[in-house]
Amino acid sequence: MDELWNMRGLNLLTGLSEDAVEEVLRLAPPRSYRKGEYIFFAGDAADALYILELGTVKVSYVTLNGDEKVLNIFRPGDIFGELFLGKYRQRVGEAQALDDVIVCKMSEETFLALTQRVPQIALNFIRHLADSQRETLARTHALMRADAKYRLSGILLSMARRYCCTDPEWFELPASLTQEDIANMAGLNRSTVSSLINDLRRDGVLGGTGRSLSVNRAAIEALLEEAGLEVLE
Repeated sequence: MDELWNMRGLNLLTGLSEDAVEEVLRLAPPRSYRKGEYIFFAGDAADALYILELGTVKVSYVTLNGDEKVLNIFRPGDIFGELFLGKYRQRVGEAQALDDVIVCKMSEETFLALTQRVPQIALNFIRHLADSQRETLARTHALMRADAKYRLSGILLSMARRYCCTDPEWFELPASLTQEDIANMAGLNRSTVSSLINDLRRDGVLGGTGRSLSVNRAAIEALLEEAGLEVLE
């Protein structure tokens, strides 16, 4: 695998010279995790960030009642686990590989040293934090909707906007993302989400069969706007 080529697309490394990318690769070498393995757990020291190069990662936490709550889904190019930069020093959730993944782990010390030598990394990280805040606001906005159909649609639109960059209409969700995970993110039960997905497929808003699920971004935006709901971009 040409690691340097694969790493060029990662958000944290946008605009970096080849020498700078090679330095990051040297200081944060790739690590592999098999499907189902955990990268970190809630309560672990938040002393490193992770750059996802390949695969899909789910970050979630378990409530006192034993229910899992999905906090976020990460795809190649995403940064996750960066809580060490704030005042809180422990992980609030656990990160699990939904399929075979490759991540680059960078310690706090290494990251801070890199930002001093390569200011572009600091700028990219600030942009990442701003985007993350905006995505959280969009998801919160969707979850405030009382109607289950529009809550689900809002969550799917948020994911499509986050990851859809090659096709203006259709975005295929990762096959490793289950309907249970989607229901978790939307604050709904599994059977409700399954029924709504079937309805939205018949309406042409969603595509795919079985576990394969794709989102028609234009159609889902029109659905929400037709219902009189503000669509945050």
